[in-house]
Amino acid sequence: MKIAVIKEQKEGEGRVAATPENVQKMVDAGNEVLVEKDAGVGAGFSNEEFEQAGGKLVSHEEGWQADLIIKVKEPDPEEYKYFSKGKIVWGFQHLASSKPTVEAMMKAGTTAIGGETIVKDGKLELLAPMSAIAGRRSVIMGAYYLEAQHKGQGVLLPGIPDVGIKAGNVVIFGGGNAAVNAAQMALGLGCSVVIIELKDERIKELEKEFAGQNVRVVKSNDENLAKEIKDADVFISTILIPGAKPPKLVKESMVKTMKKGSVIVDVAIDQGGTVETIDQPTTIDDPVFVKDGIVHYAVPNQPGAVPRTATMALAAGNLKYLLEIADKGIDGAAKADPALASGINIYNGTIVNEGLGKSLDLPYEKLSL
Repeated sequence: MKIAVIKEQKEGEGRVAATPENVQKMVDAGNEVLVEKDAGVGAGFSNEEFEQAGGKLVSHEEGWQADLIIKVKEPDPEEYKYFSKGKIVWGFQHLASSKPTVEAMMKAGTTAIGGETIVKDGKLELLAPMSAIAGRRSVIMGAYYLEAQHKGQGVLLPGIPDVGIKAGNVVIFGGGNAAVNAAQMALGLGCSVVIIELKDERIKELEKEFAGQNVRVVKSNDENLAKEIKDADVFISTILIPGAKPPKLVKESMVKTMKKGSVIVDVAIDQGGTVETIDQPTTIDDPVFVKDGIVHYAVPNQPGAVPRTATMALAAGNLKYLLEIADKGIDGAAKADPALASGINIYNGTIVNEGLGKSLDLPYEKLSL
């Protein structure tokens, strides 16, 4: 199969969908691998390294002529013209936040695989390391934007315990992988942590995991959310519904009760986000805005700010699925591997992910191979 590693177009995005080592493995499996010039530079991989691995350096347009396009993020509007029937586009696409992308793929008959919806053994296998990065980095960003030069409170999140200055309060909405990683980082700084989680079973798991530590796990409802957000120095929303756009659960009325200069970080903004005061994403280069006196951080591709680490993590997870597709074709690979099938959001122009179809009010069907 002809496979192409495409350079990301999103502002500030330095990740690349494959390492030279992965390219070597795809070439060794009998595939022709095209690599867009400078695709890996942001992650510290040179053009020469990809060539030495057997990749062929090409232009952006030439790369898009391949059968299997591997990316990190969703295609840019300028790339819609390259969509065609039977073409497979792989990446963390979060299509529920981009109806124009979905409609362009439907019109062209393209197949879209979203790494963020691949479920194996009940877990979002490929999203997990990206969620870990985003969760950990959210605390770092929260601490940074609390500083006065960013119109934050002007407080040091870890405090200075030796002189009686307590660390701050970090409130985390959601109890998944990103939340756990955020909690671990916040605890490492000495913060008080509150995790707001909906599912009773998950609440018990979190209470067990953080037993004896400065963590409270509370039931997710409007009353508790409104109560806890008032005391947050940093509020981190991690709510993600795979394939679907989440509701705006954090209302502006709640945000207005927060301490002036506190920080909101919406980890799942790439899927639409849950905070009513965030109506559009920001960028790595211009990451924050202030509304109602609160600093809002709404970068949809947080792992893109640490592209070397993120690339190695995502490439390690992608490879086995890419090799399956190249060996068996999308139909054969999806039939043989239910996890891969769960990642197909659009199949030959038809939406086959229920959450995606419902979120965008577009017709959808069950995947039939």
